[in-house]
Amino acid sequence: MKAWKLDLWIALAALIVGGLTASAALYQSKVFSDQLSATVWPYLSFTATTTPSSYELTLENDGAGPAIIVGAQLMIDGKAQPSLVRALPMLASKSRARHSAFAYIAGSVGPGQVIRPGAAATVVKISAPNIRARLAAAYARVRIDVYYCSLLNRCWVVRLHSTDRPQDVTGQSYPHSTIQPD
Repeated sequence: MKAWKLDLWIALAALIVGGLTASAALYQSKVFSDQLSATVWPYLSFTATTTPSSYELTLENDGAGPAIIVGAQLMIDGKAQPSLVRALPMLASKSRARHSAFAYIAGSVGPGQVIRPGAAATVVKISAPNIRARLAAAYARVRIDVYYCSLLNRCWVVRLHSTDRPQDVTGQSYPHSTIQPD
């Protein structure tokens, strides 16, 4: 009977050691996966550059990997807009500043576009006299959401006006629309 008890304890000890070994291997593979994922993480952010006569909004990738754009959405006063060109007059029409001509360059942000690490994409560049006063009232009415993924298919959304880091939207649905220049 003593031999049977000893065999039982040896078997239980082997089972515990095997379980701990399997747990350690699973944890190590998760750590390795996280490390691999970190080597290709993109990190998009909006950068606005304003001078007295110009305004430029760019989308910059400060991360380690390419950002694959999967969707973008431009909204003014909570309503989706199909293009920047159609949205600019709408913004100017409600501005209290004196209206005068302005020149602009509008970029396209949408599915399939890739922003390399350290690179930037121009969303819009506007040149006009006294642009700061003209944009002050309109800027808060604009919302831009850009949805992007890494090479390993982790996805995030970055929002204009947000001071938070991009939010993880992996596995969620998001608009596959484009912010068109015209």
